[in-house]
Formats: sequence, C-alpha cells, structure tokens
Amino acid sequence: MHEIIVEKLSHEKIEQLVEVRLTRQQLLTRADPPHFWSILDEAALHRAVGGPAVMTPQLDRLIEVSRLPNVTIQVIPYEAGAHPAPDTNFSILEFNGSAPDMVYTEGLFGWIFLEQPGDVERYHRVFEILRTAALNEEDSIAFIAKMARDLRGGS
Repeated sequence: MHEIIVEKLSHEKIEQLVEVRLTRQQLLTRADPPHFWSILDEAALHRAVGGPAVMTPQLDRLIEVSRLPNVTIQVIPYEAGAHPAPDTNFSILEFNGSAPDMVYTEGLFGWIFLEQPGDVERYHRVFEILRTAALNEEDSIAFIAKMARDLRGGS
C-alpha cells in the first residue's frame, strides 16, 4: 500500500493562488482578449470538491464564461472512452507570430514550460484528438447546465 503525501498549503499560499487565477480570468474580458479554449474531462466535473455549495457556482461560472465570444468550452463525456491525456493538465500558449508557441503544464513536478517545437507539436496533436472526442460547444454547455441542475436537486 502506498502512502500519499500531500503538501498542506498555508492560508497565504492558497490566497496567492486564488488571486493568480482570478487575475487570469480577468484577461478574458479585457479589450482584445485572448481566445481561451478549454476541454474538460467529465470526471473533473464529477469531482465535487467542496460539495454542491461550492461546485454549483463553479459550474454556473463555466456556463457564464462560455457566452464570451473568445471562449470555447468542451466536455469529453465518459462515453467517448479512453483518450490520450486522461491525467494531464496543459495549456498551449500561442502568440500569433510574436514569439514561438509553448506549452504550460502542471503536475506533481511543478509548473513546466515546454518550448521545443517537437514538444509543442505533440501537444497540438493531442489537443486536436481531445477536441474531436469532446462534445460540441452547445452540447457541452447543456451537459454542464444539467450537472448544475442535478447538484441543485433537479430544480
């Protein structure tokens, strides 16, 4: 049996991480915002950290943000079966020619930026596979909305 060791974050560190994420979210509504395309595995939506009282507003926020013209949200349903990135969290950063694309990934080893063209191309290929496996935008948002309703007790 393996013992799982989880680093306990201080209140200050948690506040710092929340502030960073809120600042990143503000980028979506600025003048000339970047395009943000998120593909979520259904499993992540079922992992109700904090219970319904925390999860429901988060799902509502996803629905709200999905209405922005520069935001695309898709869900890979369980029915899609296995895909090439079941336990991987990554972002492809594209700079429209002002700098080379790069990949940002988070994991047990920390935060990593990949800049080698071969690495970036590999992540582009995986993203296309995920995009194809996922529900389309409209069905994805309907899926998230149903989950939020179910957490509210079906109302």
